[in-house]
Amino acid sequence: MVRGAAEVDAARSDAEPEAPPSPREERRRLRLEMTRTQVLDVAERAFASVGFHNTTIKSIAEQCEIAVGTIYTLFDDKDSVYEAVLRRRGAILHSLTRARASGPGPADVTLVALAELQVRFFREHPDWAGLASALGSGSLATASNAGPSHLYEVGHRVVSDDLAEVIARGQHEGRIRDGDPRALALVFLGMLETFHRLDNARRADRPDYTLVEFLDLVRTAFSS
Repeated sequence: MVRGAAEVDAARSDAEPEAPPSPREERRRLRLEMTRTQVLDVAERAFASVGFHNTTIKSIAEQCEIAVGTIYTLFDDKDSVYEAVLRRRGAILHSLTRARASGPGPADVTLVALAELQVRFFREHPDWAGLASALGSGSLATASNAGPSHLYEVGHRVVSDDLAEVIARGQHEGRIRDGDPRALALVFLGMLETFHRLDNARRADRPDYTLVEFLDLVRTAFSS
């Protein structure tokens, strides 16, 4: 029986696994990955310090000491660099949040731990935190910010869903106050966003409010 070309190709692919990359290809991949990380590090600082509109691909390239064309081999344009900056740490934070939310232990303790996790992550990455907070408040926009705005909205919704699950579990345990879990999750996020603003703007005209005080407030506000 004569087989078709697609069948032959499928049989060949099953019989002949794809060859691993050559040492040269692997070295090139590692170089590009290191360059991409460097570009995102520099872009994150630049976007946070001088703003999206005052940051250029050329200025990023100069700080990285690479050619402008090298950046364009990794990203389509400045908007895509900006989105990659947001995605990079956002994905890490979401992974940490999901792992802690689904972990063992009483739900009320988990909820307080999630508040502390968020605060400490924002403190560890202040430039990224400033960008994420500004995008969420609508005070930071790209030339066409539909992508970043959508990215923020999706991330906010996913985190809210994780929190609602923890709150619902805590209500079932009798350890978290009654109320719509999704509404309480949004209240929780609102409290976090307010604390982030206080934490990032330590000035004489702003009240001093510590992390310990904030976590105690979260504990009290959501406890049954």
